[in-house]
Amino acid sequence: MRHGARPLLILSLLAVLLSVLPTSALAAATPQPVPAVSRTEAIRTEPLVAGTTAVIRADGSCLRLRDAPDGERLDCFADGSLVTVLEGAEIVGEYRWQRVSIGTQSGWMADEFLEPYTAVTPSCAVSASSTRPGLSGALPARGISIQSWGGGTLSGIVNTALAGGCDLSGIFTVVNGAFVGYRPGSPAFVNQAWFAHFGGEQVPAGTGLLLLCGGPANQATAASSRVPAASAPLTTGLAPTLTTGVPASSVDSAAAIVIDEASGAVLYGNNEHRALAPASLTKIATAILAIEGTDLDAWVTNEVDSRRMIGSSVMGLQPGDCFQVRDLLHGLMLRSGNDAALAIARFEAGSDAAFVNQMNTLLTRLGLTDSNFANPHGLDAVGHVSSAYDLAMLARYGMQIPEFRSTVSSSVWTANGSRRMTMYNINGFLNSYKDADGVKTGFTDDAGRTFVGSAMRDGHRLYVVLLNSSDRYGQAAELLDWSFDNHSWN
Repeated sequence: MRHGARPLLILSLLAVLLSVLPTSALAAATPQPVPAVSRTEAIRTEPLVAGTTAVIRADGSCLRLRDAPDGERLDCFADGSLVTVLEGAEIVGEYRWQRVSIGTQSGWMADEFLEPYTAVTPSCAVSASSTRPGLSGALPARGISIQSWGGGTLSGIVNTALAGGCDLSGIFTVVNGAFVGYRPGSPAFVNQAWFAHFGGEQVPAGTGLLLLCGGPANQATAASSRVPAASAPLTTGLAPTLTTGVPASSVDSAAAIVIDEASGAVLYGNNEHRALAPASLTKIATAILAIEGTDLDAWVTNEVDSRRMIGSSVMGLQPGDCFQVRDLLHGLMLRSGNDAALAIARFEAGSDAAFVNQMNTLLTRLGLTDSNFANPHGLDAVGHVSSAYDLAMLARYGMQIPEFRSTVSSSVWTANGSRRMTMYNINGFLNSYKDADGVKTGFTDDAGRTFVGSAMRDGHRLYVVLLNSSDRYGQAAELLDWSFDNHSWN
């Protein structure tokens, strides 16, 4: 068994199943309320001391940096980013604002979302009994399997199981001696007890699970139709209507697309289903799997040597480095680190090949049929292709995940592991287009310059994809402006 001894919870799980499963009962679970701290109470606390380091705690969102307490936004920094506190504190409106510096910028942040930073000592030693990512053992095609989960999300459990040959029809765990279950594709009330207990998609490391394997015969159709409701890209609005006769600007990209987030509707398309080399846009899928399939706070001992990756974009990893998964995630998406992609893949799945299997399972799960991945980073390889449509839909899926959205919108991240590493986002579109909030750039000889961008205007988010473009930022801006200016949302 890859994960060593399982928690005691698993030992009691089968006994509970035998007595409870025939009745298909689901236990009700009542989450304990968390006392709220009012903004007034937060303001009454003492301000942070100038010269100290603070960490952003914005509940998975990014925190705005302003040029003045009531001024314009300068940037937005990811949850978990480190800032240096400067002299200056003012109460304006419902918040107290403090001057901070982060990277090369300085400005004001609401200090309700800052807390003193205490350096964490890296803990990369893994004993035989430590919980590792994923599920703890082999999975049957049909039948019951008892597993321990290594941390991540409900969607991660579904994807990991499907990659292992188990098309899930039910997931169960024991809470206070009673059975709590999740049934993919069932109405919300059936799964109410599960989400009441876990509070959302996140399922902690070490959770004992009983999996029921063996869904409908058509695995691809079944899997995509039973993606957890909490993670599938939902249709939340009608497709916008084209209100003018103004044509979109012509672009010279090999393929291009603009889609509406709420409806998934295609507003502009050119060769949008053509399979082409995607370059580092591949890392969108790698990032999704890292978030869904690992505990982002887990420490990873790296074995990848970026110094051997001549000509690659890298985070800068060296053998023996110790960083948390969330640091590798930022190295992946901000620096476009091919070394970070390999480190994530090998930590989560055990090998590059096993991770690629998970990547292609994700495509199957989401019903994306134009793509096939051969590696986790996007370097040119035989059969490694994607389409503008599939990449737009992958980005749409990823942006529903708070950790993904926060990562791709951040300008800078400081990793604090066995050494300190500050990384800046190489996505220049974030600075050149005022409504931009993601997502990823790419380049290889075969792919040319590629880009997936997201932008929010008047409460509506659009995604643009350009493959093999001579001017990816300029053409992305033209297509987004045309889409926003010539469509109406009902």
